[in-house]
Amino acid sequence: MRYVQYYEYDKKEDKFYQACGDRSIVILDARNTIENSEDDAFRFNGNRRPKYDAFKLYQGESLMRSNPITELVML
Repeated sequence: MRYVQYYEYDKKEDKFYQACGDRSIVILDARNTIENSEDDAFRFNGNRRPKYDAFKLYQGESLMRSNPITELVML
């Protein structure tokens, strides 16, 4: 399983934090390359969901048992 976790920027604390809600995660097709998954993350941002500030790609057996496969990518 591969998914995008979107992040929001908190200006007061000057840091990024994981966005909450069902729109902050998008399940992706893990058969695609990481580059294609990053393209999807850019394309899905703001499409029937809020515009987020950054994202990371995660991969694993489930949402709870996954690890990041990319660094924080700015949008």
